[in-house]
Amino acid sequence: MFLKKFIFVNWGNIPNTEFDMGPVNLLSGGSGSGKTTVGDAIQTIMTAAHENLFQYNPGQDETTQRGRGGKRVRTLASYVLGCDDGSYARPSHDNTDGYLAAIFHPTKGETAEPFTAIIGIRAWLDKTAKQLVARQDELMFLILPGIGIKEDEKAKGFGIDHLIREAKGQYIVPLDKLTNLLIAEFGKSHVEKYDSKKRAYLRRLYGILQGSSDSVSEQEAMNAAKAFSRFMAYKPVDSIHRFVSEEILEKKDLGEAIRSISGQLKTIHAMERDAGQLVNSIEILQKAENYAVAYIDKWIELTTLEYTSATHSHVEQQKYYTKEKQKKRQFKTELQENEAATLNSQQYLEQAHERLLQLEAQRQGISALQQKDTLEQQLKQHHLNLTDKAKSLLQQDYDLVQNLNQIVSLRDELQTQQMQQLIPQFSDMESLKLLSAVTKYGSKGDVDINALLQKDLTSDLSLIEQHSEHVHHAQELHNQCYRYWYDSTEGQCRFEQLTGESHTAKNRTIRLKKMHDQKQKEIERLEHKKVNYPSFVQRAIDAIKQSYPQADPRVLCDHVEVVDERWQMAIEGYMGGARFSIIVDADYEAQAIRVIRELPGRDNRARIIQGEKAQRDCDKLHKHNNSIVQILEFSHATALHYITASYGSVLMVESEQELKSTGRGLTSDGMAAGSYSMWRCDVSDGDLVFGANARERALKAKQLELERISDDWQQADEQMKQLARLQDNVRLLKKLNYAEILSSAIVILRDIQKVEHLLDQLDLSKHKELENKLTELKTEERRLQQEYTILVETKGALIVNIENVTKSCTKLAILQDETQTKVEQCEENLRAIASDWPEFDVDKRLLYAESEASDLNKQVFENNYNEIQSQLKKLEKDIAKSIQQHNEQCMPSDTLLYDNYSVELDNTLFKLVCNTYKQLDLIYNRLKNNILVEKYQQLHQLKASFNNAFVTHLCHTIHQAVSSGKRQIALLNKELKNHKFGADQESFRFFSKPIPEYKEYATFFDEVIRQPTDADDVDLFDVPLEDKSIKVRDKLLSMLLDEDENKALKELERISDYRNYRRYEIYKDVEGKESIALSEYGTGSGGQLETPAYIIRAAAITSALRFNEGSNHLRMVLVDEAFSKMDESRSREVIDYLTKSLGLQLIFIMPSSKSGPFMDLISNEFVFAKCPSDVARGQLQTQVWVDRKICNTDKIKALWANHRRVKQEQAEMDFMQEFQDA
Repeated sequence: MFLKKFIFVNWGNIPNTEFDMGPVNLLSGGSGSGKTTVGDAIQTIMTAAHENLFQYNPGQDETTQRGRGGKRVRTLASYVLGCDDGSYARPSHDNTDGYLAAIFHPTKGETAEPFTAIIGIRAWLDKTAKQLVARQDELMFLILPGIGIKEDEKAKGFGIDHLIREAKGQYIVPLDKLTNLLIAEFGKSHVEKYDSKKRAYLRRLYGILQGSSDSVSEQEAMNAAKAFSRFMAYKPVDSIHRFVSEEILEKKDLGEAIRSISGQLKTIHAMERDAGQLVNSIEILQKAENYAVAYIDKWIELTTLEYTSATHSHVEQQKYYTKEKQKKRQFKTELQENEAATLNSQQYLEQAHERLLQLEAQRQGISALQQKDTLEQQLKQHHLNLTDKAKSLLQQDYDLVQNLNQIVSLRDELQTQQMQQLIPQFSDMESLKLLSAVTKYGSKGDVDINALLQKDLTSDLSLIEQHSEHVHHAQELHNQCYRYWYDSTEGQCRFEQLTGESHTAKNRTIRLKKMHDQKQKEIERLEHKKVNYPSFVQRAIDAIKQSYPQADPRVLCDHVEVVDERWQMAIEGYMGGARFSIIVDADYEAQAIRVIRELPGRDNRARIIQGEKAQRDCDKLHKHNNSIVQILEFSHATALHYITASYGSVLMVESEQELKSTGRGLTSDGMAAGSYSMWRCDVSDGDLVFGANARERALKAKQLELERISDDWQQADEQMKQLARLQDNVRLLKKLNYAEILSSAIVILRDIQKVEHLLDQLDLSKHKELENKLTELKTEERRLQQEYTILVETKGALIVNIENVTKSCTKLAILQDETQTKVEQCEENLRAIASDWPEFDVDKRLLYAESEASDLNKQVFENNYNEIQSQLKKLEKDIAKSIQQHNEQCMPSDTLLYDNYSVELDNTLFKLVCNTYKQLDLIYNRLKNNILVEKYQQLHQLKASFNNAFVTHLCHTIHQAVSSGKRQIALLNKELKNHKFGADQESFRFFSKPIPEYKEYATFFDEVIRQPTDADDVDLFDVPLEDKSIKVRDKLLSMLLDEDENKALKELERISDYRNYRRYEIYKDVEGKESIALSEYGTGSGGQLETPAYIIRAAAITSALRFNEGSNHLRMVLVDEAFSKMDESRSREVIDYLTKSLGLQLIFIMPSSKSGPFMDLISNEFVFAKCPSDVARGQLQTQVWVDRKICNTDKIKALWANHRRVKQEQAEMDFMQEFQDA
């Protein structure tokens, strides 16, 4: 691309004008006339006046863009304000806008579009200081793609008229309005604005110069701008090697890559340290968990021992009490036997005494006495019989009353609505009618049998005979009712049926009680944030924990939460039993399923998740935006992998219409699809398990279920009690024989009347008994009297024994109550454990303790009890110590509070340990199964990224850059091969050789890139390398990890700079002579040194502008104070080399006094002159004039040839004249 036109508006003291440029352009004029001002304008366009890239007035020796020692330098603002020797052409305090515009067009063979680059500057003059200072206010960069020179009226083109408008005179378009005016004329697509972003402008400028619609890299743009600026003026080359490496070879800026790699490696090491700390924290937490579990187990064992001991004591007291009660019963039996024997002995004694009296009467001669005694004996016997009948009558009377009470109760119970619904077969009209009849007519009547029997009934039997008739009717009703319940012609009697109903009600009550207790346990677990697992899952977890504690078995549902509760029911219904799959450590998956397989029974449905396989498959799956996984949160990495791999393809759809065309999906109201079928997949709230919200909903649902079960249980219990009362009432019914006994009593009464009547009619006569009979009877009487006395004394001893045993039983009963209270308290303590530790099976432990209580050894118990207490104290200290260690190195959010204020081993401490365990487990799970897994995944990714960056971005880049540098030198040599300069036909070539210091690094990079081409397969930490390369790798890694980052990065940048790997030289070759290294070329003249300087700088700029890549490039160079030390011949050769060999557009600045020899080479000339002005321009009294010429090179060549010939002839004539004069 050639610069076709350059436009100046308010730039220095150059008139506001346009310069049309040709292939070779000369800027000439006197000193200070303004020719360098034009060069600085072009340099501004090409460098954006970027720091370290531009240098105004570069032709002056030792010129820099930094003022030193108070020197003032040229600036953008000073140019806009027209500064000249400290005075200003535009000194207004208000803002002044200035513009530079360069229009570029493609040359032959280039395909790029023309474009215009514009720089606008707003400046103002600061008059507050002693010296006036030009201040820059705003800076704007514009690029107009496709907008070049306006060649005709219809074509779009840019010119000075876009910057200076006509409206009541000329005015310069303000900086803030130019963009909109250009957009209005050319369209937004043809106006690119970069404000004050110099780097962005330069990237786009050098991109569009290459015909690209995009920007080049920042480094490429900076290198190109720097090369353009450096070419402007000849500066002596201090070091050939540094010149080639810094200006010919393009620097590969790996600083950012090195910093990135260093940061990655430091991050890897930091993460490895963090992972190590995490592992240490996890080990401490696991140790603390183990201590807590051991404490809980030991506390349960201690509490069980206390219950066992209390049960044992209670059983022992029961045994003692039973023995004493047996003694008491034995003594009572003996007393009863004694009383019976005493009564018999007394009767025998009385009989002997009576016979003795009879004989004495006979002996006295009373004749009627014997008959009287006989009648009295009969009467006595009748009274005895009547007494027996009276007892039976009283019992029958009592049984009748009790029967009546039972029947009344039966009637009342059977008349209730509940019983009529429950046992309608017993509440029929027949039974109720019978019961009512008995109630109405089955009473004992108005006669008090007890009072009646105490009267003398022999005088009048009518009352008891009337009572007999009533009793006969009542007895018939009672016995009819008895037969109703107990008689059966077929199968079971009604009482047996009632017993069956009662047994059924009892079983239902027991079943509901078990349901109530189970539901209560489930609620307690939910209140403790625990899920109720199916029994087979809990059994599997217990078995795995027992066999492989390190497997850390967990249930999937504890680590999943549904974010959107609208989908809770549907998602859990879809997953079903899979929610209770068991997660174990990946190393124990095979062992865990083997444990489950070997469990007894067939209810072994527990599932073990394949964690590692799920993770591998999860990474390969396509992620769906509407997958159910998107609304799930996980607290365990394996849970995430498993559900993503298993259910990631299950999509959430809004309706059944979408569902029918979905492979796997579900709706929020619980309809699902999969395997080419659709089904309902909802679950009740009580069965929800995913997350805290689900547990809360399940808790509420189960509480409602508990209320319902409690109501059913209470109703069933009431029914059971009613049936039990009915059963008891029927069981207590007795068959009566009241009427028969009463009739027998009436007969006895009549016999008594008869005997008493005979006794009244007796005429007693006196009789004497025989002497011998009296003697025998007296002897018999004395023997019986002795037996009776012994029996009475024995009775007294038995009574004393009974009193003592009774006292002992009372004491033992009190002790038994105390031990029973102790047992109940110990049982309550055991049951209280379940409220804090829901996994504890109280009933199972109670059965075990009761079985152990039977053969408890007191000594063994005390030893075990004391040992467990010691273990608990030690475990409590271990827990506190572990938590302290954890708190010392954990994150503040993970700090655990463990405030043990208990000095004793009590329930308060147990609650604290249980709560601490739950917190430990939460943190342990989060660290081990989430954060640590994530750390390792990040480490894996970072290592892969680091390997890729180190191998690809560093090793490959450096290796390729070294090779690229060699190729670039070869291309330059190929270009210079056919060019000769000067009378000696000099040619130049580049040369390079390896530097030994960098050989080991080059070898290392070479070894690394010879590894597998896929960077993911190269693990820098494990790749096989030679020993020397390993040392280099470790050295590089050490520098990447160095704490002194600046020092390390500086050294790494030196090592990564491929230009340092070779020593560069430029040789001058002269035919017939040895090659001369320019680094050692100190004897040549100034012109001889300047020639190669331009040649190698030309190489530098063509390299920076990438002439060997593509077809479009910037082909314009600017030279200030050109060829100042070369003769005409060498200068012409260099110009020819630049313009003809390299095809460059040349703009060079040269004083008029030295420009004559080159007039035949230039196409355009601009002559500058500064002259006094009659009208002051601001603070200036001068004005710059520019004479623009388009040269006819052919005519100029002819004129110069003729002039040269005349001069030569004149010189020959002068020489001959001097020779003749001599």
